Amino acid sequence: MLFSSIIRPRLKLLLSMTNGETLSQTSRPRILVLTHTPIDREPRALKQVTYFKSFAEVTTAGFGPAPFDDVAHIELESSPRTEGLLRIPGVYTGLLAIRAYRIFDALKPRNRSAYDRLKNDTWDVIITHDVHTLALARKLNVNKGILVDLHEYAPRQNESSRLWRLLIAPYFRWICRTQVPQVAAATTVGQGIVDEYRREFGFDATLVVNATAYQELTPGPISEPIRLVHSGIPARPRKLEVMIDAVKQTSANVTLDLYLIKDGSAYYDELVSRASGDSRIRFMDPVPYVDLVRTLNGYDVGLSVLAPSTFNLAWCLPNKFFDFIQARLGVIVGPSPEMVRFVEEFGVGTVADDFGAAALARVLDSLTIEEVTAWKQASHANARVLSSEEQVKVWGSVVDKILTS
Repeated sequence: MLFSSIIRPRLKLLLSMTNGETLSQTSRPRILVLTHTPIDREPRALKQVTYFKSFAEVTTAGFGPAPFDDVAHIELESSPRTEGLLRIPGVYTGLLAIRAYRIFDALKPRNRSAYDRLKNDTWDVIITHDVHTLALARKLNVNKGILVDLHEYAPRQNESSRLWRLLIAPYFRWICRTQVPQVAAATTVGQGIVDEYRREFGFDATLVVNATAYQELTPGPISEPIRLVHSGIPARPRKLEVMIDAVKQTSANVTLDLYLIKDGSAYYDELVSRASGDSRIRFMDPVPYVDLVRTLNGYDVGLSVLAPSTFNLAWCLPNKFFDFIQARLGVIVGPSPEMVRFVEEFGVGTVADDFGAAALARVLDSLTIEEVTAWKQASHANARVLSSEEQVKVWGSVVDKILTS
């Protein structure tokens, strides 16, 4: 059952943590959470820090300022200066082209700069994010072991780019083949991705889904028109126009509000143009993420129909899905296997027959207030077990295994 295999904490130690005891039971272990991104925009890292800081001495390292006032932070350089031959254009591309990956990792300015800032300290566990930080993490002083949070399926992360497929994908495959199996543990975001890492590279990653923090909300009242909503980034591979076209095709009494990041892209402008002339579709100003779930609570159904145009999109289980649950909405998804699992087990919505506008329009045509009300009540009933507060305990069990092995 999905709940027992994914959501339920798996070690008895976690029960004692609810009483405020430490992971090690004897002392506060030292944990480094390492990213090569602005760490205050890295939701998985922030969830880890929030959880572990109660019973461990946590340090963060990443670009930008400290994300927490009460956690030590080492700010890393996002664009460190290069010197000597490294300043010659094409050096790094050349190293990737000839697959001199160890030299590439050793010379990479971000790795060298970060190592200088981190080399004089020692941690019990390092939690490092994405494959490209792993070479750095393995050079640092760690007593017990490294947990690499792989997020998506790295070797196909940007597969729509031909240059990326030629240069970066082989590099990421090399890391997955030679370095990930050498660390203590790995985690990732979806069961399909867990399965693919096992099939391609032979290691077992632990599943930790991108759940949203629990919100003290209740389902809002529903009446016609039924209020549909979607939030996220206007990424062309996701084919967001399908949702617009479906609303334009349906005869149902619905509205659609889109909370998209205004990134200045041609695709965003194309979506606005595509929706023009239909007063039921509105483009709303984006809201800060801390306010998003409460904003979504004013709607009835979240749409999460994302085209499987890449491997990671085909197996996606996005933050927005769990945002909709915490907002106490019903959810309509395409036949994406990861989202279908949750929809079917928890009864929070329904699944379109395919990823096209006509299939989604058929779902909208059949919507009833009674059905949507039941979905919203199911989200409310399951909001606690589908919250990030439950998911972070899986990281807790993984780290405890590292500490006690």
